[in-house]
Amino acid sequence: MRRLTFLCVLVTAAAAGAATLEAPEVVTAAYGTRLYPALQSVLTPLSNRTRVPLFDVLVLGLGVGLVVATIVAARRAWKRRRFAPLLRVALVVLATVSVGYLWFLVAWGQNYRRPGVEVSLDGFRADRVTPAAVRALADRAVEEANRLHAPAHAQGFPPIDGVPADLAASLHRVERELGRATPTVFATPKQPLTAPYMRAVGVSGMLAPLFLETYLNPDLTGPERPYVLAHEWAHLSGFAPEEDASFVGVLAALDADVASRYSAWLFLVFEAARQLQPVTRDLVLAGLAEGPRLDQQAIEVRLRRRVPWLDRASWVAYDRAIRSQGAETGVAGYGRVVQLLLGSGVLEQKQAAP
Repeated sequence: MRRLTFLCVLVTAAAAGAATLEAPEVVTAAYGTRLYPALQSVLTPLSNRTRVPLFDVLVLGLGVGLVVATIVAARRAWKRRRFAPLLRVALVVLATVSVGYLWFLVAWGQNYRRPGVEVSLDGFRADRVTPAAVRALADRAVEEANRLHAPAHAQGFPPIDGVPADLAASLHRVERELGRATPTVFATPKQPLTAPYMRAVGVSGMLAPLFLETYLNPDLTGPERPYVLAHEWAHLSGFAPEEDASFVGVLAALDADVASRYSAWLFLVFEAARQLQPVTRDLVLAGLAEGPRLDQQAIEVRLRRRVPWLDRASWVAYDRAIRSQGAETGVAGYGRVVQLLLGSGVLEQKQAAP
């Protein structure tokens, strides 16, 4: 009976994974407008009740349980000269992974199949994305970062576990503009137990999908926090692809308090400059004032703690994982935020905030 249950779970998980990639539009729409908002409005408030990073505790607990169960099974297999104990452990592991995958699809994974933000943008034009436009964006980002540095630092940046009210309200406005009818219940940022791993692979933040939590790398500098938090909250809102979350995060931060605006422009300085030719990039970055330059140097110091081989392996694995869920751009989507901002023309409509 147990073997039949395990088999049913495995078959169901495999079928669900295959069906997700071919889900009809009506199913995806129903998930995005009804099921996911309903689940999110329950799971996130529950996970907010504790500072414990539930996803990390679950994963680490299962990992320890697997090691213990394998050792016990190996001893029994050795004594009995049979592989049955090890086979049972393998079946339990497969069943557990399958159940976890099914819950991932229901709790958040199906968001990858929802239409991207380009569908919600009126008048998106790819021909706006030119080398000259990228250069202009980089120049403007430098100018805004220089202008906002002093008032942003005077105001101060949110603590690593802070929930900036102005940023949350701004993100709600962006949600409405992009057709998200149900407002997101934002997660209180948690410091993960896996912080050493995040440090080693250069991860700034993540959405923990099983309990819909938001984790931030505790090493983030103050100027990084508002934009990174907005990016992770955008994931929580259902914007799964990295380019969509970056786009929504930038828009939310640019319409929030001065610290959030500075954080977004500092992010755009180097995101836009990265897409320029080396000589042009150096000319643009030479315009940075001392304050923003020191902030960027602090970020670079943080990123030097990465472990190169683990960093590469982690990003390859993450790229394959999100591509398997239908995100065609994979981790390359991080850089597409510049194309989305320019193609939508949204920055042209924004006047420099006082």
